[in-house]
Amino acid sequence: MSHAEPRIALRDIHKTYGPLEVLKGISLDVNKGEVVVLIGPSGSGKSTLLRCVNHLETPTRGEVRVLGSLVNDPHRSHGEQERYLNAMRMKVGMVFQHFNLFPHLTVLENLMLAPVQLLRMSAAQARDEARELLDKVGVLDKQDVYPGNLSGGQKQRVAIARALALKPEAMLFDEPTSALDPEMVGGVLAVMERLAAAGMTMMVVTHEMRFAERVADRVVFMADGRVVEAGRPADIFHQPAHERTQAFLADIR
Repeated sequence: MSHAEPRIALRDIHKTYGPLEVLKGISLDVNKGEVVVLIGPSGSGKSTLLRCVNHLETPTRGEVRVLGSLVNDPHRSHGEQERYLNAMRMKVGMVFQHFNLFPHLTVLENLMLAPVQLLRMSAAQARDEARELLDKVGVLDKQDVYPGNLSGGQKQRVAIARALALKPEAMLFDEPTSALDPEMVGGVLAVMERLAAAGMTMMVVTHEMRFAERVADRVVFMADGRVVEAGRPADIFHQPAHERTQAFLADIR
């Protein structure tokens, strides 16, 4: 793991909605090849923080740097910012709780669309690479199926493959298994585990504590819009220093 410039750098991030302060000054780095997992109670600001990375949420205050450049640069014009965000989001894939697949396209067509339109890839190359990705996530046999005929776990694996089709340098996961039936969670987590093992830079919000303990390089415990504690999984899960962390972990065990 390189400790050169972080792939994702958050500095003093605040986010307010009217009188409600959701993020209260969070600073966090994610280095190249590192897996950082955010845990904490619902409403602690984890998903909001994740969405600030690729500017799906605009921080009220603070700096977001992704792949070395300032995301919320006030000197860009509106048009320049839109072009910058489109380019940045191609390099930083995101997988949501809900799968956001195009229902009128087959699984294969869902994966081919962005590489052909955005990377100007030939249809033949896009098809070959899409099949390779579907094979990696274990749903190649579903390539000609429409999303409406897939299980939740299959849809989420397709959604991960679709994000990977743009060859991102980092991946964001926002509770990717929370909408799934319990028996479908394992297949999705296995795909994410293989991604981590292959060196993908990842920032993950999840309630899957065993996954966090197994896969994370660093676990960040958030509560009430702040980072309460961060460290190696073994320390956070087995020797948490803060009573707020201890109480949270005791509640979910």
